[in-house]
Amino acid sequence: MKRTFVRTSAIAAAAALALSVASGCSDSGGSDGPIKIGAINGITGLFQTPEVPKAVKAVFDEVNAAGGINGRKIELVSKDDAMDPARSSQAARQLIKSENVVALAGSSSAVDCGVNRATYSKEKIVSVPAIGVDPACFTSPNIAPVNPGPYTLTTAMLYYASETLKHDKVCIAYTVLPGSGGGIENAIKEWEKLTGKTLAHKNLAVGQGDPTRYLVAIKNAGCQAVAYNATVGPWFQQAKTQGMQKVDFILAANSYSDANAKVIPPDMNAYAGTEWQPYTDPTLPGNDRWSKIVTSNNIQKTAFSQGAVMSADVVVQVLKGIKGDITRESVTKAFKEMKPINYPMVGTPYVFGPGNEHNPIKGSQFVKAENGAWKVLPGGFTVPAPKK
Repeated sequence: MKRTFVRTSAIAAAAALALSVASGCSDSGGSDGPIKIGAINGITGLFQTPEVPKAVKAVFDEVNAAGGINGRKIELVSKDDAMDPARSSQAARQLIKSENVVALAGSSSAVDCGVNRATYSKEKIVSVPAIGVDPACFTSPNIAPVNPGPYTLTTAMLYYASETLKHDKVCIAYTVLPGSGGGIENAIKEWEKLTGKTLAHKNLAVGQGDPTRYLVAIKNAGCQAVAYNATVGPWFQQAKTQGMQKVDFILAANSYSDANAKVIPPDMNAYAGTEWQPYTDPTLPGNDRWSKIVTSNNIQKTAFSQGAVMSADVVVQVLKGIKGDITRESVTKAFKEMKPINYPMVGTPYVFGPGNEHNPIKGSQFVKAENGAWKVLPGGFTVPAPKK
């Protein structure tokens, strides 16, 4: 089958926003004091992203040092939900009712979207997560993440395996977070629709501990390529023991880290799909700004911190385009009416817009583990496109 790709080049300059928003006082923001932006982050618990609120705050501090937004400082109010739905719901209520935030930006919780989507719609407040995790992050009228998300990325990973690496027997072995199974199934169906192919083996219940039985099943199925999203070190050590050096393992974005590159045996084939420009190469478009922010503030360099900087930058740009008082109402209106922003760290323009579902960022770059580090593969951002 002929491969069809849509490529978008990184554009360094952001598109200008032309927003006209009526001014007026409101108890959800107001013209006095700081502009409060909320976030719900995973600082403790199973899904930890402590670098995310630090990076968001660093961007806001940069803006504040330059005079703020029309003289008003931006204040980040971050709540840790510890991946606990009850705590996440409480955090959202506190941010909206007690803190009077005008929007949420840089959230990085695995449960926030699913738990709080109805609250955000009811309160008419927008959220621009740094990391969209569960399906609700991409199917809600008031939430629009700055990452493609695990479902769009899963489709891209399978597409890369079948259309770029030219494998006939493509498989998947995933650990699926609670509530995310439907999103992964839809991602697989999207790949099937794009390519006309089916998986040779599927396991969406990969557990912790000894991976031998999962790898034996993959080996027996004759898998040539495997999309995988769980623990890296033990998996590749056992894959090597099983003699699977010719299998191409394609890792999800959560496995794309310096530490994981170091533990992958040099004779194993490991690729990773990235949601932003590969952070391990600071020379790529957009990475210079992100690298400067995190380095100067002693923040860990991760892909998640890229999403944090992008989310904060997007919010700042929209705030700067508001003519009149900055309130929850005017911020929500501005996001619903915003023009697309071309951001160099991602493959497609970011736009919130008026729709009921938002998954604006598409495409993935791919890297390969070589000699204990990640090598950026040629081709730039690639967005799978339907057959014509």
